Amino acid sequence: MAVTNQTWDDKRLRNDRIGGLQEQMKLHGIGAMYLTDVNLLYALCLKIPGSAAFVPADGEAVALVRPRDKGWVSKEGLATAPTQYDGSSGWEPGGAEKFGRFGHFIADMMRERGVGDLPLGLDELEAAAFLGLQEAGVRIVDATGAIEKARSVKTADEVAIYRLIAEQYEATFKAFKVAVRPGITEKQLADVAVSAWQEAGGEDVSQINVCAGEHMNPWSRWPTDRELQDGEFVGIDFHARGPHGLRGNVSRTYVVGDHPTSAQREHYRHAYDYLQGVMGAVRGGRPLKDVLKDAPTAPQQYEAQLGYRTLLHSLGMMPSGYPH
Repeated sequence: MAVTNQTWDDKRLRNDRIGGLQEQMKLHGIGAMYLTDVNLLYALCLKIPGSAAFVPADGEAVALVRPRDKGWVSKEGLATAPTQYDGSSGWEPGGAEKFGRFGHFIADMMRERGVGDLPLGLDELEAAAFLGLQEAGVRIVDATGAIEKARSVKTADEVAIYRLIAEQYEATFKAFKVAVRPGITEKQLADVAVSAWQEAGGEDVSQINVCAGEHMNPWSRWPTDRELQDGEFVGIDFHARGPHGLRGNVSRTYVVGDHPTSAQREHYRHAYDYLQGVMGAVRGGRPLKDVLKDAPTAPQQYEAQLGYRTLLHSLGMMPSGYPH
């Protein structure tokens, strides 16, 4: 059964996201941003293939779109302009001229908005387009820092979306837990999780690991045809996307069968106490150094098995983010 109750406002979410980006742009001295892929989705709250977002430090964001997309994007309340190039390579016939036009087009947009003397923030761009901007005299800076700072603070509508994502995760993990039994394979359990996520109304699954028995330590990367055995552990690490590009990232571990051993109960207690200790240290307004100082350390018997120790990381459009 789909879990899709909408309690957020799409238009307000877009305005708040753009406002957060513009605040960070001013703090970082960036005149405008040219954003693609996941950052386009973040800024405009739309998936627009083959397009980009132009976000000035003040004023209205613009979707740079192909002609086929102009109609429906405009109906979503966004200003549009031609994308100038379709992503084809600069070494093809006419490529250099095409990317030259692109560079001057962006330079003109910046001048029209009064930020022509400030740098343009970029996330990703192919080399030919990058050179086109340089040829047009556009100063370029890495936009990552400003974007990460903006995305790290969730708006009220994003919090509402995460409450929905949490319900979708609970439905997915409930189905996974019911399916855990001796004889089922890791791949079959992964299929159960993906199907349950889709039935709960979730969007795309970006990563799923299902590891049982000896595959849990060291952690195997992908599910296999290995069958689960009675009395062992099986773990799942599940990354999936909900509305407006926001992602979940949850791991859980289950016992196969109904009779955990005393050693397994001890492992569970150590894990539970550790997580409770970390949650007690993480509070709004605290400097990260104080969080690190007060958070518990992993019990000594597990230290040799830690590939690395991440106390916490932010979550949003990517599997992790600032702070990390």
